[in-house]
Amino acid sequence: MVYSAARRRELPPELPASWSCLVTGLRDLKDGSGLTLAELARATAISRSSWERYLNGKQFPPRHAVQALCKAARHTEDELLAQWALADGVWSRRGQPLSAGPDAAPPPASAADAAVLRGPSPAQRAGRVHRMLIAASALVDERPVGTAAGVLLLCAAMVTPAAVVHASRTAASQPAARPPVCTLRSCEGRNPRTTACEDPVTTASHTAADGARLEIRLSPSCRAGWIRAWPTHPGFGIEITGPDARPQSAVEGARPAGGEVTTTTMIAAPHPGSLRACYYPSLGHLGRECFYGTRAP
Repeated sequence: MVYSAARRRELPPELPASWSCLVTGLRDLKDGSGLTLAELARATAISRSSWERYLNGKQFPPRHAVQALCKAARHTEDELLAQWALADGVWSRRGQPLSAGPDAAPPPASAADAAVLRGPSPAQRAGRVHRMLIAASALVDERPVGTAAGVLLLCAAMVTPAAVVHASRTAASQPAARPPVCTLRSCEGRNPRTTACEDPVTTASHTAADGARLEIRLSPSCRAGWIRAWPTHPGFGIEITGPDARPQSAVEGARPAGGEVTTTTMIAAPHPGSLRACYYPSLGHLGRECFYGTRAP
């Protein structure tokens, strides 16, 4: 399916408003850039099928995908990242039922319910406070020491629950950290494009003599790394190695590769600075170009 602005698929009606706004913003930016899905996949090293799911509201887009789209479209990322943060707060609580969004109106209240919600009028509250002050003044005059101790206990009883409630609300407002899909050796041999280690960073890059561009990519949360390379050509090879794991490699076969991005499978990276990437211009060529990664940021 070719995604285009002229024929956009309707978003699922159960999507929260913040998620829908984010997807709309991604669609507008992608359409405004003039990039096709295939071109977007090549520019961001994220598969075309993943972009179709992100842009149709079937899968929540990770933060690095939003940043990659902004970079490919040469657009500032602040506005879309702010929308992503709002939508992520809703998506992180995806175990709860999805609502129609924050703009949904509450059910109408009856007249009796409205009176209860309004509470006492200002005049009623002022009279009640006045009576309480008079009673407290008389009690202080009769028993000053006991009254002071009682006031201190009352204040402590009021402050402690308030502090507990504030702390619980603050903790609840923070989205729960999502555990990584895999870590270290459990990531080895897996495809980085489908594993959803959502925080990749580039720790080292190299331009080969024939113009091929290589990057060592690292997911700090998954503690795993891989190589991505572009543009590709038939017969070239890439390999990533480390002292504590089996090498992972990728080879372009006889098919014409064009400008496609090629990635190796993942390798455990307990010591990111020890990762080494090697580039082989062709299988029949003995020469290679190698470079090392750096520490995780």
